[in-house]
Amino acid sequence: MRDDLEEREAAAMAERLRPLVNEILARFNEEGITTEEAGMVILALTHRLMTVLESNPEEQRSFIVRVVNFINRFLAGEFREE
Repeated sequence: MRDDLEEREAAAMAERLRPLVNEILARFNEEGITTEEAGMVILALTHRLMTVLESNPEEQRSFIVRVVNFINRFLAGEFREE
């Protein structure tokens, strides 16, 4: 039951953030940002977030776990289209 609630919350967050993500990607395209540069932006934002979360170690750990789980799922092929 908890997994279902977490999945619904994650889906709701993704839907809420989708316009912002699309806007950022459009801006990257307008600016001619390369894939490598986009990756560096993501790393810089992640670093900034980790710094902000230093005062809240539980949220910081939760964010790290989510990032690691996302990467593991990606590497396991869960996000590939068939």
